[in-house]
Amino acid sequence: MKTIYVKTTGTCNLNCDHCFTNGKNGDKTQFDPALTAKWVQEFMDQYPDDEHHHLEMHGGEPFLVPLEKLKAFTDIFWKRDNVSICGNSNLTFKMTDEHIDFIQTRFGGQVGTSWDPWIRWANQKQVDLWEKNLQLLKSHDIFINLKVSVSRPLVANTPDWFLDQMERLGVDDIALERLTVGGNAEEGNEIFPDNVEQDNWYLALYQRYMERKPAFKISTLENLKLKLELNLVKIDTNCRNCEQNLVTINSNGTLGGCPNMATEHRHATIQEPVGEFMMSDGRIHEIASELDFKPGCLHCDVFDLCGGDCHRLPWQNGRCGGLKNTLRHLSGRNTQSNLIIKVG
Repeated sequence: MKTIYVKTTGTCNLNCDHCFTNGKNGDKTQFDPALTAKWVQEFMDQYPDDEHHHLEMHGGEPFLVPLEKLKAFTDIFWKRDNVSICGNSNLTFKMTDEHIDFIQTRFGGQVGTSWDPWIRWANQKQVDLWEKNLQLLKSHDIFINLKVSVSRPLVANTPDWFLDQMERLGVDDIALERLTVGGNAEEGNEIFPDNVEQDNWYLALYQRYMERKPAFKISTLENLKLKLELNLVKIDTNCRNCEQNLVTINSNGTLGGCPNMATEHRHATIQEPVGEFMMSDGRIHEIASELDFKPGCLHCDVFDLCGGDCHRLPWQNGRCGGLKNTLRHLSGRNTQSNLIIKVG
């Protein structure tokens, strides 16, 4: 599957501490639906007809752009069998019936949004608006993909507190996202957790999640469990092939790979043929970077389970941002043993 992030605008009505597009200071250009669709079609034409393409409307805040522009783009693709479309919104704006209809039709009745109380909203009014919109979408049976950034303030709270919050919100699926460097999130920023504390928090959360068996699913933890059950490394951020399978179209028409870095690492533009992007020096460099492991990776006792993890996660004093202790626990290993006891 190929995933194409379409940034409808580079700016936002919020100014989150961890934003990789610089929040309110991001590029205020709005995307060109016709030119963007033309390039996307040419990109799709490079692959067999049965190749699945996922279009993710992104930003900034994608719904800052008039719905007419979003419809003009999505109308070209949303009924195709080999294309899926979704989007990620901060849900902190006045939502209308037109927004709900757009999500129900073009997004197939699901939408992504983020919950980060300490690093996202500026005041309680914004929090209340987000929760109101969340409940409004749920009342229309819209499936919520909730994203949670694993920040220092988050890991300062207990796993039970976090699970309680998720139950209160009543969401369906939760993804935990470790922070990468870029935009507002500069290395050394106080929002980044200690890598060891982050790892141990994941482990404690996994244990309480399995004990409590809540109605919602934490897909990140389920994927950790699945990779050991199937002895499969290339799941989630462990693939090390993001740059081969991801395209990000910035709102100004420039092209990158990983959406976290696309505003800084630009490889071509949608005014150029697709081949200029595919064979660009910048893209090839990024692909090579994914395959270049840090010192210590190859000798790590859980490298065969981790696969090196996302290469954009910051290291701290020689310690990676990987979930080493969590993987050791789930696999039945310790630092002296390579024995694998697969989780059930």
